[in-house]
Amino acid sequence: MLRIYRAESYASLQEFKSALDELNAVTAKMPNWPEVYFRRATILNNAGSVEDALKVFLHCLSLDEGFVLAKVEAKKILHNLLSPENISETLKESALNTSYVRNKQLKHSSASEMEESYDCLQLTPVSVLEEPQVILDIGGNLQRAQSANSLDSVEKDAKDNVLKRVSSEPLLSGQEKETPKRNDTFSITCGIVPENLVDVTDFECSLCLRLFFHPVTTPCGHTFCKKCLQRCLDHAPECPLCKENLTEFLARGEYSTTRLLEDLILKYLPTELSERKRINDEEIAELSSLTRNVPIFVCTLAYPTVPCPLHVFEPRYRLMIRRSIETGTKQFGMCVHDPQNGFADYGCLLYIRNLDYLPDGRSVVDTIGLKRFQVIRRGMKDGYCTADIEDLEDIKLKKIEERIKQLSENHESD
Repeated sequence: MLRIYRAESYASLQEFKSALDELNAVTAKMPNWPEVYFRRATILNNAGSVEDALKVFLHCLSLDEGFVLAKVEAKKILHNLLSPENISETLKESALNTSYVRNKQLKHSSASEMEESYDCLQLTPVSVLEEPQVILDIGGNLQRAQSANSLDSVEKDAKDNVLKRVSSEPLLSGQEKETPKRNDTFSITCGIVPENLVDVTDFECSLCLRLFFHPVTTPCGHTFCKKCLQRCLDHAPECPLCKENLTEFLARGEYSTTRLLEDLILKYLPTELSERKRINDEEIAELSSLTRNVPIFVCTLAYPTVPCPLHVFEPRYRLMIRRSIETGTKQFGMCVHDPQNGFADYGCLLYIRNLDYLPDGRSVVDTIGLKRFQVIRRGMKDGYCTADIEDLEDIKLKKIEERIKQLSENHESD
């Protein structure tokens, strides 16, 4: 309290700098005491720093909304700044005041964004670029004065409309606080969409013509199912629709799901989404079998327990490896080429131990042989070979010994 009284004494002696130094020392120790900010704002106002004083008054009100004296002083300052009698001087000062200067961001922002930022102000800040530009809200309509020559006409119109509203939210009356703003009302009404206006075709993938499942949006703005997009990028790093180059997108390897679309589908199309999930689960279950429709990599000869590194670059085998990982089996068959049947009747089942993707979509796969198999039936799926298989086991040594013993007994009996 001693420093506050000392600051008041300095202020009465017109030594405003010393007074502010005393109050700064108090705020350093007690930063949340609104009384100190009120006295500091009062001294700034008396010193002629009106705008700085207004900022400190508003800071005081942010700490204590019920500070009546701070409200009164802030109202006075705003009334003086925005009153029609001082409109000419205020506009010209604002055009040169850096606290109200907005750079190129304001130039490209829309009028609706400026209204939202200064919803309680009818007089918005001035954007000074190459020439002074003044934006006034007169009778609800935005008018832009493109040069300093139009200031006179703007001031004339402004004098006919007394600007009463201010931008500080704590200064709003209780009735104004309870009344929702136009933007708030708009967002509430926009959140409710009648079900008869929701068309399932608006949420269909343009590649598979089914409901979006894990939708992914490309940098060019097109959206596809994650699996559909991956299959297209296996063939060429470009957008399937607009053919824009997606090399960088492919190199990142990040297929982030578009949450907005997922939420909209979950909210408005829950039945269709459940059916889409059911179909996807059936496809995964079909690909997860270890004996039916097993993917076959036609390349080389593999053996059980022997590592088999692979460099995968063909689109069909990219898809095959990716499906093996997604289903969780991490297994596929390896057979050598056969000119008559496509691949040999016998092969080895490989297990994926590690998978490294290259920036262009190729992959280096580290596999190891598990067991041998015999092909029962051949097939084809999405470009790569499949087969129904059965495990191939060697004759156990115990059975051989029993057979030798039996032959020996038969020989002796003869």
